[in-house]
Amino acid sequence: MSELLSPPPDGAGLPLTQTQKDLIGGSIGGITQVLVGQPFDIVKVRVQTAPPGTYSSPLDCATKLLKADGPLGFYKGTLTPLLGIGACVSIQFGALEFAKRFFAQRAKGRDLNLGEFWLSGAFAGVANTVVANPVEHIRIRLQTQPDTVPRMYNGPLDCAIKLYKNGGGLKGVFKAQVPTMLRDGVGYGCYFLTYEALVQRHLKATNLSRDQISPLWAVTYGAVAGYALWFSSVLPF
Repeated sequence: MSELLSPPPDGAGLPLTQTQKDLIGGSIGGITQVLVGQPFDIVKVRVQTAPPGTYSSPLDCATKLLKADGPLGFYKGTLTPLLGIGACVSIQFGALEFAKRFFAQRAKGRDLNLGEFWLSGAFAGVANTVVANPVEHIRIRLQTQPDTVPRMYNGPLDCAIKLYKNGGGLKGVFKAQVPTMLRDGVGYGCYFLTYEALVQRHLKATNLSRDQISPLWAVTYGAVAGYALWFSSVLPF
């Protein structure tokens, strides 16, 4: 019995390739991202798409949403991004690491420069849109449909089927694919460029290795990189 309860020896378990680790880590991060960000996202979408005068501010929108639908109202339309975000972020980080390894093989031992980090991030952003664009399209349709009976869409699958039938096939599901590719390519290029620039500056100033950076600094740099993504892509688009 003690042998069954003892921890596995070092190296035991299923071996994972670096790509598999990137995909699994991206999935976990993406699901967490949805659960934390969805309430803010639905308020943003409501404020942006509601007729003038419906909400006086984002706080007013959140208050009315809470009164009308309760706490779960903030997670309306969450199933689609929750199912899709794992795939989205997995593709994103898998593509990012693939591109970084591609440039590293040609760098002949030197560190990647910021331009190569930008290109890696841009490649990851464009790859991400293959799943992210239809997921985002369906999510917005569900979040903004009127509260009428019968409902326009009875869930993500019904929404996807109707977009396919009424929008000319895949063209209806992947509506605005090119602008989304441009948005995410520029945005994630700036995101990873900013993050790496801050990390490299930190490493030079402290003489630490990358794995010695504290979680607090990593989160701080990630937050700053998030603002870079927002101002470079989300606001213009």
